[in-house]
Amino acid sequence: MYETGLPTCFAAMVRGVVLSGVIALLAAGCAVSGIETTPDEIETPDAWARVGQPGDSGEVDTNWLASFADPRLGKLVAESVAGNFALEQERQRLNAARQSVVVARSSRLPTFDLTLDGSRRGTEDSTGDRVTTETFNAEIGGRFEIDLWMKLSKAQQAAELSLAAQGARLNAAERDIAIATAGQYFDVLEATLLLDVARRRLEVAIAGHDIVASGYRQGLNEALDLYLARDQIERERANLAQQEQSRLEAIAALQLSLARYPDGDIDIDGELPVPAEPIPTGLPSELLTRRPDIQEAWFNLLAADAELAVAHKARFPSLLLVGSSGESSDEFSELLSGGASGWSLALGLTQPLFAGGRLAALEEQKLAEVRAAEQNWLGLVYRAFAEVENAISRAVSLDRRYEALLEAEKNSRAALELALDQYGRGLVTYTTVLVSQRQAFDAAATVVQLKNQRLQNRLALNLALGGNFAVVN
Repeated sequence: MYETGLPTCFAAMVRGVVLSGVIALLAAGCAVSGIETTPDEIETPDAWARVGQPGDSGEVDTNWLASFADPRLGKLVAESVAGNFALEQERQRLNAARQSVVVARSSRLPTFDLTLDGSRRGTEDSTGDRVTTETFNAEIGGRFEIDLWMKLSKAQQAAELSLAAQGARLNAAERDIAIATAGQYFDVLEATLLLDVARRRLEVAIAGHDIVASGYRQGLNEALDLYLARDQIERERANLAQQEQSRLEAIAALQLSLARYPDGDIDIDGELPVPAEPIPTGLPSELLTRRPDIQEAWFNLLAADAELAVAHKARFPSLLLVGSSGESSDEFSELLSGGASGWSLALGLTQPLFAGGRLAALEEQKLAEVRAAEQNWLGLVYRAFAEVENAISRAVSLDRRYEALLEAEKNSRAALELALDQYGRGLVTYTTVLVSQRQAFDAAATVVQLKNQRLQNRLALNLALGGNFAVVN
């Protein structure tokens, strides 16, 4: 009894050890992850530190485009989103990511192949006669890897997360293009208004020159005033040429976003809007789920973590089921009509034993990629916070500057009128008139530029907050 019981006891012990090892490997295979920080662990304040006005922390506008109430702007944004070349690239990358999911999913399914082959062999028998034989074979072979350690499912998960990241990337790109198009539209309006200012400056310079020249012919003005007036005309002509070029370049930049030929020819004019209401900024914690670029970075981190799991599980055994069924015949026409047939089915287990450290290095490489992706995500999160804080602070500063310069513009216009009156009465020199003209028109140009800066910052704040938009159909 003792002699016959020993092998049975030993076999049971071996099965127990093997089963325990399998369970341990399975548990280890499911637990691998390189992510150290999750969104819930990021500490955010209850409100933005630089909110300047009461009510600013309300719910973020989900359609910033409508807040401008400009149908022409809405149509331009819709055109850019539909036809922009960079956006079309992102759409094609999204399609490629979809196919990657299909490829990853297919590895979890059985594969089947049909093989047809034929051979001809010639021999000589003992009498010297030549004998030729032909053989034709048809075989269907299949293979299926049993996803014992969920390695294949993790590979599929990584592909699906990469697809989600690309979807978020496309969403972010659409918002970037929409914001950029709106900004370029305002740049064209600014350049057009500055061109009008430059034309008025030239007209005033010419009118001033005519007054000085008339007085010089009558002996009332000095030659110095005449030369100063001529110098002012040429300076304003140079400034006008520069503003014309700036407007052409602003239009060309907008046309590129619209996927149009950048010929600089587009009919856009009018005043820059001056929004009165502040932008609701929401809560800092909402930024993590509202900004698509942050979502993209998080999905990329999760995808890298899934690839780490795949690299880890590649060190475990692979269980493969292989089968085949086929027929053979001496006549090709009778190959599928009942010739000799056969089948086979095999189950194989493959365990990597030695690969020169390649598998361990691949796993370590994926772990490093996870940690790099995590740092990229964290850096983006805190840059996003900084972008919002800076845009809020900049909005307050721009509002103050705008109000101050509106007053300065009014004062400079009054100073110019007074200087012209006093020059006509011989109380001041023409230099005083030129200084007054320059200050008045510089103030007018600066007000136009500040209007655009306020709009650009408003767009930047909407983008930083993750605000969305709806295109005009």
